[in-house]
Amino acid sequence: MLLVVLLLVLLAAGVLVGAVLGGEAELAWLSVLASAVAVGLLVADRVRRRRAAAKQETAEPPFADVGEEPAEERSNASEVARPDAQVLVIDERPRYHVRTCEWIGSRKTIELTLREARELGFTPCALCAPNATIAAEVRRS
Repeated sequence: MLLVVLLLVLLAAGVLVGAVLGGEAELAWLSVLASAVAVGLLVADRVRRRRAAAKQETAEPPFADVGEEPAEERSNASEVARPDAQVLVIDERPRYHVRTCEWIGSRKTIELTLREARELGFTPCALCAPNATIAAEVRRS
């Protein structure tokens, strides 16, 4: 877009120089028209970019904008946790979570047992502390 505007401005400048040297008033108006088209293109591009930015802010953020991956839970609760308990994982992410984890939000998750998640190399999320949460449920029951 910027290249097109630059070409229009150069065209307008060339036409204006030709109008001044040749004494042609009609060419001067052509220069004004080319400049107005360039300004119109710039304004249209600005509006389009603002709308796209506003739409992107309301859309669910991509993983790169989520922030850093949560740290790994550091607790000894994994031995007490039920290996058949259900946890959630997100494809291509290293942590497993409980359903109430704020970090996963409304993203598409895959449900696995705690045993399967560990066997596949997933580690517990420090934000929702799935090992401690599952161990606490075991103690309550």
